[in-house]
Amino acid sequence: MFHDERQLLLSSLLSSVLLSAPVSAEESLESYLELDLEDLLSMEVTSVSKKKQRLNEVAAAVFVISQEDIRRSGVTSIPEALRLAPGIQVGRIDANKWAISSRGFTGQFANKLLVMIDGRSVYTPTFSGVYWDAQDTLLEDIDRIEVIRGPGATVWGANAVNGVINIITRHAGETQGGLLVAGAGNEEKSFASLRYGAEVASDTYARFYLKYNDRDKSYASDIYGDAGDDWKSLRGGFRVDGQATEVDSWSLQGDLYDADENQKVNFWMDPSDPANAVFAPTFLAANTPDKVDSSGWNLLGKWNHQLSAQASTALQLYYDHTERSEGYIKQSHDTLDLDFQHQFRAFESHDIIWGLGYRHIEEAFDNTYMIAIYPNSLNLYSAFVQDEIELLPQTLRLTLGSKFEHTDFTGLEVQPSARLVWLPDDRSTLWGAVSRAVRTPSSLESGSSNIATVVPLPHPFPPAEIHAIGNEDFGSEALLAYEIGYRLQPRENISFDLALFYNDYDNLQSFQDIDPANPLTDLRYSNNLSAHNYGLELAVDWRPLEWWRLLSNYSFIQVSSFEEDQALVGNGGSPKHQMSLRSLMDLGHNVSLDLWAYYVGDLKRPSMTVDIPVSAYISMNARLAWRPQNNLELSLVGQNLQDNHHPEYVGDLYFIQTEMERAVYGQVRVDF
Repeated sequence: MFHDERQLLLSSLLSSVLLSAPVSAEESLESYLELDLEDLLSMEVTSVSKKKQRLNEVAAAVFVISQEDIRRSGVTSIPEALRLAPGIQVGRIDANKWAISSRGFTGQFANKLLVMIDGRSVYTPTFSGVYWDAQDTLLEDIDRIEVIRGPGATVWGANAVNGVINIITRHAGETQGGLLVAGAGNEEKSFASLRYGAEVASDTYARFYLKYNDRDKSYASDIYGDAGDDWKSLRGGFRVDGQATEVDSWSLQGDLYDADENQKVNFWMDPSDPANAVFAPTFLAANTPDKVDSSGWNLLGKWNHQLSAQASTALQLYYDHTERSEGYIKQSHDTLDLDFQHQFRAFESHDIIWGLGYRHIEEAFDNTYMIAIYPNSLNLYSAFVQDEIELLPQTLRLTLGSKFEHTDFTGLEVQPSARLVWLPDDRSTLWGAVSRAVRTPSSLESGSSNIATVVPLPHPFPPAEIHAIGNEDFGSEALLAYEIGYRLQPRENISFDLALFYNDYDNLQSFQDIDPANPLTDLRYSNNLSAHNYGLELAVDWRPLEWWRLLSNYSFIQVSSFEEDQALVGNGGSPKHQMSLRSLMDLGHNVSLDLWAYYVGDLKRPSMTVDIPVSAYISMNARLAWRPQNNLELSLVGQNLQDNHHPEYVGDLYFIQTEMERAVYGQVRVDF
């Protein structure tokens, strides 16, 4: 349960700010359209090679969601912000669950996408996926979200198979002064964020934040009413950045969060318990209200040392604790991660970066009749090396590298890549890459026993329980990926970014009958599937007038399984076609109007356990903002305006099917 004291504390802090008249705006709202398109294309990204590179010169499919993109889109969470990136599939399962992936295999626990916040992995080892409801921060403190479509395993390691999402927050020195954001609406019932930053010592800057959200239920078509999935969350955190010497910089940051969520779950009930006779013959307690209590904290420190103009070292250490309790399992994780890297230039044409890493994870579970997972202590040792070779000065570069990892589950994994980039002139970039990446087993796959279904049998036989059993010999899923891309800025006001890919998967997750002669046999996790997919992603950025900007993207993917008789996870969970069109207009008199429409193609079978399709849909969104003062912004946002409600995804059998509703909210932002 939420503690009233916390809400009282937050209310008091917000009230004190509201009663204080803003006197200056340390952080002004710069017009998005004042930024030069060429400057945007040449911004630096760090997620492709763990070093700074110009966006238009990297040999990978990269898209950057900027702070201004987030603000002008009107989104209120990180999962919703990811809809801005081409090729990223985002489907909302209910009010507090999302299915997000890149290049196919979408699901609530999409297991081939690595997600990080400031370099801290938020990938859960239990189910191989991300609990998106627990991943949040002050959206105004996000500097950018770097989205890599395609493998990033050579520098980031296992599980960076189909993509990498790195959420990078701003330096504390860039967030000085105060910020208050508050609002209310029908789906976003109420929300408030407070941040304050100051210089606490010479060359040392700090900030702290508090954030509260109260979100409404979604619509459940099966019961023609609310889905009972409303939720509240409260979090706070800090970041301190300092300059120890001219060549040494450091940062320390942390977060603390608590979320109380509701959901309706289909529970399998134990047939051997006489109290469950009311659920006979299926022993399925459908649409049962359930509580989710999610909490945790993390602490992360970094140290950077500049050895010379072309050489540096970096050391990062973080500790992350998470707890999650829901009706069918309780789980906690403690993660310690240490990472070191060294970049230097060898000879004139070799830019080398290498690193070492160690991660230790402790798991604990309170199992139930439905799910039993056997806890593990996981150790991961890793090393990587990558050499960027300049074959022709300022024109042709070849990057070779590999990650070497040793896991307790699968032993040594090698994940090499080769990337070539050609810059024939200042306005075009051609690149290609061949990469190998793996997805290591989850705790669920390697050691668990879960109820798959309960089958009624004729009297006098008791119902048959069919389990999905973990497999200690479950191996890593492997990918061999081929990519090419082309970026072009034919004129100063327009640019194109195209990426093509072909992915060849092997050892994919499947289920194997333990006793094929028994029709009621248990199933065992195995690696008997292969598949391939291919597709393209296109993004266009066009500024027809100085006050008007259009951003559009389109993605296509075709997924094929080599074993058509088995249900490939993700085969029907990713839309073949996706399109997005945004219009950003500065209308004058400090008024801006932003419109956003996106189309998501139909899903044939998003769930592995229930055969329910999802129809294609179009979402219409609008944001109108007015700045009567430089430090004050008022905005009105409408989301999903075209219909009352529509489904976006179907979760597994455990959860009730829900639909997203039309939403409107108003917001005030004050810098002081």
